[in-house]
Amino acid sequence: MTKRFLLRGTTALACATLASTAFFAPAAQAVPPGSHFLSTTALQQFSLRPFSPKVPTEEEITKAKESESATAAASTQLESVISEASERLAESVVASMGANDAYTTAMVLRDQRVAEADAAQVNADAATQAYGEAKSQLGQLAGSLYKNGGLDLSVQSFLTSEDADDAIYQASTLMVLGTNRAQTFNTAEATAATSSALAAQAAEARKAADAAIAAAQASYTEAEKAAAAQSAVVAENTAQRATLLERLASLHNTTVELEGARVDELERKAQDAALAKQIESSAKTPEPVRPMGSVENAIIAPALPSAAATPAPPPPVQLPKPQATKDPAPQPTQAPAPIPEPTKAPAPAPAPKPEPTQAPAPPPTTPPVEPPAPPVAPPSDNSIQVMVNYAMSKVGSPYLLGGNGPNVFDCSGLVQQAFAAAGRSVPRQGSDQFWAAPVRVPLSEMRYGDLLVFNESGSRFSHIAIYIGNNQVVQALNPDQPLGVTDLSWMSGMNLYPYAARY
Repeated sequence: MTKRFLLRGTTALACATLASTAFFAPAAQAVPPGSHFLSTTALQQFSLRPFSPKVPTEEEITKAKESESATAAASTQLESVISEASERLAESVVASMGANDAYTTAMVLRDQRVAEADAAQVNADAATQAYGEAKSQLGQLAGSLYKNGGLDLSVQSFLTSEDADDAIYQASTLMVLGTNRAQTFNTAEATAATSSALAAQAAEARKAADAAIAAAQASYTEAEKAAAAQSAVVAENTAQRATLLERLASLHNTTVELEGARVDELERKAQDAALAKQIESSAKTPEPVRPMGSVENAIIAPALPSAAATPAPPPPVQLPKPQATKDPAPQPTQAPAPIPEPTKAPAPAPAPKPEPTQAPAPPPTTPPVEPPAPPVAPPSDNSIQVMVNYAMSKVGSPYLLGGNGPNVFDCSGLVQQAFAAAGRSVPRQGSDQFWAAPVRVPLSEMRYGDLLVFNESGSRFSHIAIYIGNNQVVQALNPDQPLGVTDLSWMSGMNLYPYAARY
């Protein structure tokens, strides 16, 4: 029994160290395509062009009324200022879209890097513990060898016992003991190397996480600035529009209300014409293909480096089978089971659908938020209907940067949760949602439930919305507006992409 105890101890240590080294050896980190890059809008300073239009004074309006040509010229001038203000509003919305998307991208990367850092630290801590245990057992073996001149008392007893009459067996046993001692030293050394490598990897992962956290905070600040700039444009346009409509009413001898309705109708016709042109030209646009291995212009956090390979110890040497009947040969203990990777928490189930809420009427310079017309040709796929129903049930919910439900959303968060309600998994970011779709069709073929994207930069987009038919989308646009239904024509000046994604 004494020889079984001795050999089992050294063999168990070797096996345990081998198993821990194999498990804790760091592997190269796989980074999802596009997850560590931001669109070019992430590094832009969102500034708006100066807008100081020449507005006719009341005296100039009175003088212009003296002739039809002067009246027409003054009317054209006033309407031009209103049109320029609308264009400037569109610019501010596009800027806000880009900033919001940059933050969402940075937020997703931040969460990924933090999770990687936490997992690397867990592995490093486990490797450190394994090294400590191996070091302790190695110290015990060294002490025993020092006290007993190279042989443990149990070995000495074994060699002088009546079972040791077989000289060949004694020699082979001593050979195995010597080999296992060397194995104990080697495995302790390998465990130390593994512990050091994983500690270094954990430190690098934490640095990457810290960089991603800082980048996400910077992106959030830029998104807030862009949202504030857009709010300022809305306020400025609202005040300026009131003055312009007063001038037009005076010029045409009508009322502010009538002039407002007339100008709105002119603007709507222009937007409808622009959208119709975009839809028509989309049919002639080649189908897009996302460049394989494409990279964006800005890297906000370094990818985790591949860990250096750590030397694996040789396998433990088995004890030769004795010729005579002896004590049963020792069985090496089983290596400890590898510690499983921490499992991700399941995605929360979507919240129960609340009753649709009518969004409040926006000021004249904001997009019209209206209840949708009856959907056109809903697809036979029931999951698309469920997806749209979920999005419609969230109309009136607040917009939140990085919001992903159940009661607050950003644009891609609404899309992801709407698909989740239908039992379908899509990526978190709008650009990835667009490219992950199995089919992309020109706008001339878009249908209920398709995804529309805006403001292309390379293969990335700043905004995504769900098409519900009749040239309308349901979307989470920006912090100034709750989730709602918007006429697509109002967004025709916001770089609408000529293709729609279909799931």
